Amino acid sequence: MGLEFCVLGPLRARCDGHEIDLGRPQQRAVLAALLLAPGQLVPTERLVEGLWGEDVARWPKAPAGQIGTHAHRLRRALAAPGLLVATAGGYRLEVDRAAVDLFRYEAGVGEAVTLRYDDPVRARELLAGALALWEGRALDGVPGGFAERARERLAAGHHAAVKVLHDLDLALGRHAEALPALDALAAAHPRDEEVQRLHLLALHRCGRTAEALAAFEALRERLDRELGLEPAPAVADLHARIRRGDAELAAPSAPVPPCRPARPCQLPPDIPDLVGRAAQVREAERILRSGAGAGAGGDVDGGDAGASPVLGLSGPAGSGTSALAVHLAHTVQDAFPDGQLYAAGGTAEPGAVLAAFLRALGERPVEDAGVGELGVRYRAALAGRRVLVVLDGVTDPAPLLPAVAGCAAVVAGAEPGALPADAARLAVGPLEPQDAYELLARVVGAERIRREPGPAAEVAELCGYLPVLLRSVAARLAARPQWSVADLVRWLAERGA
Repeated sequence: MGLEFCVLGPLRARCDGHEIDLGRPQQRAVLAALLLAPGQLVPTERLVEGLWGEDVARWPKAPAGQIGTHAHRLRRALAAPGLLVATAGGYRLEVDRAAVDLFRYEAGVGEAVTLRYDDPVRARELLAGALALWEGRALDGVPGGFAERARERLAAGHHAAVKVLHDLDLALGRHAEALPALDALAAAHPRDEEVQRLHLLALHRCGRTAEALAAFEALRERLDRELGLEPAPAVADLHARIRRGDAELAAPSAPVPPCRPARPCQLPPDIPDLVGRAAQVREAERILRSGAGAGAGGDVDGGDAGASPVLGLSGPAGSGTSALAVHLAHTVQDAFPDGQLYAAGGTAEPGAVLAAFLRALGERPVEDAGVGELGVRYRAALAGRRVLVVLDGVTDPAPLLPAVAGCAAVVAGAEPGALPADAARLAVGPLEPQDAYELLARVVGAERIRREPGPAAEVAELCGYLPVLLRSVAARLAARPQWSVADLVRWLAERGA
């Protein structure tokens, strides 16, 4: 069995099934930081900051020496020569990722998400097994800012996985079993609209339709009162379907059969800390979802959402159109269960991209075929499917647009004349000052930004409130705990920012 480590709950280590005493809390905090980056060098400076914060005045005398003492004691406790390695500038824990419950959990979730639409029964089994590895709050009792940030990140991922689990429950007709957990989840997360959507559907399928309708009205009032927003299109659409007694909402009588074998998901990872785009995301979601079903579309800057809507995002360099396009695609992914195609770069030849798209859809493109023939085969392959196409910075997007009922496209960074006349358009500009401040706080740390509100405002102004520039300079500041925000302002000024 060997050494095993648990971080999805109180930090624990076992050797051949026997518990190991990991010592005092600060010693455990050092081990936690090393376990979250197995096999990688963790700089001593990062360990010091993660344990005692960024304020040097709060550091103990000789903090690097104390880290060394903790590492020495951990070596003795773990009794595995060569496991905890001290190198110039930091420490490395030579442990197999499979020996840490976190990475087994992440592997299970990843495999489940891959199978989510092709084999939902197996996907649910894998996801339930992964979630069973949790034994409470991650790194419970481990002190320090590093552990706290890790706890927040892992809790957010756990919450997302739980939502996927319950979505699979509903897809498999397990609404009665899921409802008690969804009751508790909806009460604990009153603003999480995906949780509320799942809860409404479970209530309706359990014959509690009146409660589902009342819950939607309560959600709408709460969002309007607290955020000044209407419910997201996916929730509003479900409410409308419940009200009219849509027969398609009935629970499946048997496990959902596997989808087509070729269900590509080519999207880059979503950005977890996108800020300041809530209104645009909601409007874009409304437009894109109109392509996934029979709902009517709408206008944005003159655009008309038809059976295969095209949404163009434009803005100055650094405004984050690429990140917004990817975020939108992840937001509406459930409405396009047959796949998401992605292409980026102005130098990509339409013929090469079409051939790649065809292969991703399970087709075999004819060699030496022209763009016209490839386009015909591409749209034939899309017929009857619901696929979202995301094009980022593609010079000539027209041949790559799906133009098939049930599909939709998001196009970022294209020239206005390159889009169809009926395309919907959203302008993406700089962030509002308060949103720029929030972005800095998320990347650098709220406490660090809060200590220097004036210099933080100067950083945002020097970056023109553009999210790409803000994220770049914030990452530079986060990597330099010895800098103040004022130091960053001086650095930017010296470079003419």
